[in-house]
Amino acid sequence: MAFIKAFGGKCPVLEHPAFVAENAVLIGDVHLSPDSSVFYGAVLRADSGSIMVGEGSNIQDGAVLHTGEGQGVHIGRNVTVGHCALVHGCTVEDDALIGMHATVMNGAVIGRGSIVAAGALVTEGTIGPPGSVVMGGPGKIRGTGTPEQQADTRANTAGYVDCARAHAAKPLR
Repeated sequence: MAFIKAFGGKCPVLEHPAFVAENAVLIGDVHLSPDSSVFYGAVLRADSGSIMVGEGSNIQDGAVLHTGEGQGVHIGRNVTVGHCALVHGCTVEDDALIGMHATVMNGAVIGRGSIVAAGALVTEGTIGPPGSVVMGGPGKIRGTGTPEQQADTRANTAGYVDCARAHAAKPLR
């Protein structure tokens, strides 16, 4: 059973059919939209703001989403937050990809359809226009995603909706 805890008078809300893995942690003002998923070892801690995960979005294994003082985390629709990514007090718009081990800091905005490469560091207050490809540390916009990259991102996100349903259907041993 996932660790789901109220904090500051706010309790996580899961809209059916959201999937939360057995060892994921959700604390405080967390809202999961339908067909969103939070995989194994992920932590969503909303103790100083709110966390909203949009429909069809996936938070992969080991990722951490945390609010900044007075700064929530907003994850749009059909977003992938990769394994072990850190997303802190920021906005990730629809159809974006946050790569494995990437960090997105307070006040940053990742535009619709953008790709943040694995290991990238998006510094505080960075605004990435829609369709950007952000790489490096500190992250720099390196161009615009190709139609193939954007199609791959959409396919990956759709695949995670199916993956979450399969994991939800497997009984615990």
